[in-house]
Amino acid sequence: MADIPETTRIRPKLAVFHNLPVGGGANVAGALLQELKDFFSITVHSPFGSSSLNIPGSISRKEWPFRAGRRLSGIRKLSAPLSLPARLRSFDRLCRGVAEEINSTSDLALVHNSMFLAAPPILNYLRVPSVYFCYEFPRHLYEPELISRTENGLSRFLLTPLRSMEKKMDRKAALNADAMVTLSVWMKKRILDIYGIESSIVRPGIDTEFFQSHESSERKQFVLSVGAFWPFKGHEMAIKVVSMITPDIRPSLTIVGDREFPGYISRLERIANELGVNLSIKRSISNEELRLLYSTGKAVLCCQYNEPYGLVPLESMSCFIPVIAVKEGGFVDNIQSGENGILVKRDPSDMAEVLSMILTDQHLWERVTEGGRRFVTRIRTVSSAVQSLKEILSGIVTV
Repeated sequence: MADIPETTRIRPKLAVFHNLPVGGGANVAGALLQELKDFFSITVHSPFGSSSLNIPGSISRKEWPFRAGRRLSGIRKLSAPLSLPARLRSFDRLCRGVAEEINSTSDLALVHNSMFLAAPPILNYLRVPSVYFCYEFPRHLYEPELISRTENGLSRFLLTPLRSMEKKMDRKAALNADAMVTLSVWMKKRILDIYGIESSIVRPGIDTEFFQSHESSERKQFVLSVGAFWPFKGHEMAIKVVSMITPDIRPSLTIVGDREFPGYISRLERIANELGVNLSIKRSISNEELRLLYSTGKAVLCCQYNEPYGLVPLESMSCFIPVIAVKEGGFVDNIQSGENGILVKRDPSDMAEVLSMILTDQHLWERVTEGGRRFVTRIRTVSSAVQSLKEILSGIVTV
């Protein structure tokens, strides 16, 4: 093994397998690749239907046809217990074909999570050294009390064989990686518990040039909760927190998200109406719109359950808006309570008390916002994450 010389003319050929959905994982992957291209000759392989990564034209891309990856709807959705196992078998065959090409054209591979199976089965077929970047283990399998694909008891029963198949395939693929990378101390511990594998931590940063507010931005009386419209993202707790603020200073609440658990938005609206919270729903908005909300709101509430990492707090810090988060998951890696945000236990009344302080204490508001911006621009940078990942990739390739 040898380190890769940064000035060498012939850069190692890095194949990247990506089947991430739209969201934070795809943003992380794109940001890392934009700088990794300076050290590797990169080709991104992705099944049709994967999210589009924001990467420069100097990075080659190859999209692989995958008819089985189409979103289930209508009559196909009713046949999910039969069609989803068939999709996993098709995905396995696709991964075998992609691996054959990577084995003949690349020096090493970086494999990201898949939307169909957390650890993609391509890891079973790669002969070149491989690194699996595990943003998230299959939480619906290992945290069923938090995450379920359906609330219907019969559907859960019919999907039992699928869950067994997923768990077996995910574990086999994860164990076949030459190295595993993850995002936080909490994820590192969970990976050890689940797979018995030691992993390295690479903590992603965010684009602080894009995510920043202007001095002319006017702060309005609303707070934010950002994340997919699924119960484990904690939006219901955010509504309860806002409802506990005294009427004279109570802000409105804006919830921003994309993917929706069936009927969940209606559920949030009903709870907000019952608790007297002025709620606004923003669905599938652009990053520019999200930045504007960060730049004009009063605080961001992060109530997610065991969030593996959390880009929302970093984006918020970068835009000078205070972050109040539950003290669990990956939030602990990035929030230094009282310095660049505030951590609280999972209790709506405790979070409401802190939110009241943020809304009324200008000195506290300024201290945590200035500390947050300082943290993301000096410590939690994209470049520092790229350097860590480059060293891991360099350590497994022979040159």
